[in-house]
Amino acid sequence: MTRTGWLVILTALALGSVGSAMAQEPKVGNDWYEDTVDYGFKIKVPKDWGLIPPQPNEPNVLASYSASFNSQIMIGGQGAALPIHMALLRFDSRPERKNSKTIKLGGQTVEYTVPPSTDVHKWLKERIAYGVNWRFDSEKYPKPLKVKGSEEAQYWVYEGNHRAESEVTISAYVAEFSLEPNVKICLYGSGPGDKKWRDYESAWSKMAASFARVAVEEVAVDPAAAMGSPRAKKRADLQRTVASQAGWRLLETENYFILTNDDDEGFLEELMVRLEAIRSVYSEHYPPEKARAIVKKPKKEKEGEKGEERPAAGGEGEGKKEEDGSVTALDPVEASRMSVLRVCRDEQTYFAYGGPGGSAGYWNWVDEELVIYDDKAGGGRNDTWITLNHEAFHQYIHYFYGEIDIHSWYNEGTGDFYSGYQLKHSRFVLGTNSWRETTVQGMLREGPTTKEGRKRGEGYVPLKEFVTWSQGQYYGNNSYDVGGIECYAQGWSLAYFLRTGAKSKAKGWRPEWDKILDTYLETLATTGDLDEAVDKAFPFGDAEWEAFENAWKSYILSI
Repeated sequence: MTRTGWLVILTALALGSVGSAMAQEPKVGNDWYEDTVDYGFKIKVPKDWGLIPPQPNEPNVLASYSASFNSQIMIGGQGAALPIHMALLRFDSRPERKNSKTIKLGGQTVEYTVPPSTDVHKWLKERIAYGVNWRFDSEKYPKPLKVKGSEEAQYWVYEGNHRAESEVTISAYVAEFSLEPNVKICLYGSGPGDKKWRDYESAWSKMAASFARVAVEEVAVDPAAAMGSPRAKKRADLQRTVASQAGWRLLETENYFILTNDDDEGFLEELMVRLEAIRSVYSEHYPPEKARAIVKKPKKEKEGEKGEERPAAGGEGEGKKEEDGSVTALDPVEASRMSVLRVCRDEQTYFAYGGPGGSAGYWNWVDEELVIYDDKAGGGRNDTWITLNHEAFHQYIHYFYGEIDIHSWYNEGTGDFYSGYQLKHSRFVLGTNSWRETTVQGMLREGPTTKEGRKRGEGYVPLKEFVTWSQGQYYGNNSYDVGGIECYAQGWSLAYFLRTGAKSKAKGWRPEWDKILDTYLETLATTGDLDEAVDKAFPFGDAEWEAFENAWKSYILSI
């Protein structure tokens, strides 16, 4: 599952399971959040509450802390819940602070910006709204705070409820520390608005009172970063990122940077071996030189537009070099060799960070970050490896073809194809996807589904229609009532058939089918036209569609 990056860090916490609240009151211990990189301050944080980093494009949150994923306050008649947590925030309006980046979208370079909230009160109502009517007694607040290092420090206590749907009240403690005219650091802490609030407010206020300034120090980085080395610069940026994120660290392989709070060294060593091994498989099937040949072709001209040649995927990982030797234009090959993987130590951390509900991993193409978690306590490590192989494919292909609009049968089906690879002596060998195989075989035995009648939603989708489906239809919003799990299984089976049918001498295989996958991607990459890509990849009449579908069914059922 791919994922864009503009969901705020706290969203997934609010969308989690909503059973009875398991509020764990914050305890003040000896743990600190310390920023010696940008702002120069430290503040005590809840004892034994883990630090959740902000997403890469988050403009206001520095760090978040939560007792557990299920630490929530029920706030609405529809089962809505507000997570109990603490967040450290920044409101930095200095002109030189730029919160934007350039991204590739639809073959064009655009400026992408996540607008920050301009002060803590707007942040509370914009980012922690969840249908809550937040308010404070303006005659009582703000109250001054006496702390070291901030001449202007003050706090508010907010109250709220879920409109008229619930009588449950919620409270929030908000402290603000002024570092300079255009820079403020804030602490936000939530809790139940009943008699238990006194304990929460006491804890949050003790943490606020611990605020103090510290010296800003230089982070030790590779000197090559100053000389323009892209990998060294990326390493330096990530080193600065983790410097104030206690419990998180930076690891790296030849082609990947890994951010993790997992301390299982055996797991991490195996993960790094697997990353490089599966990348070798991707590069065999999608070699950079092949991508270069495709993307150099002129774009298809549309009405009123002039076709233009796109930049080639890089050759030996070199960007454009200036006279002083610095690299100013990073090519796709070099960019792909700096892929970022964030590995959360468990499911709780993953969802707190922003993992979409029901997912086991996602590729955030806007911020070029792949996120997974160690599932040893859930489905087991094998589920982690299946997810890694799938999502890392999305990451790899992004650097060579950009974020192109692509049918899910190809995109997700190919990701699932790689999920079936098994590691044998540090090399991957092809296998089937255990998540998909039995599901699709059951669908095939049912026969084709129909839009109405007893077969509705019970079998497979006719391939002639399936290959045209949008992402929404693939995820279950379709006229056949076929669910997303079933579509993923069928997508895997189609990719598996197309990639292995010829070599395995599938019954009924025709030589012209060898080119379907290449024709589809090349057409789509050069024209951006989904319909044309399907038409050129599958130039079938009714008779050939029938032969193709029969060969696919026979092959998958014979596995």
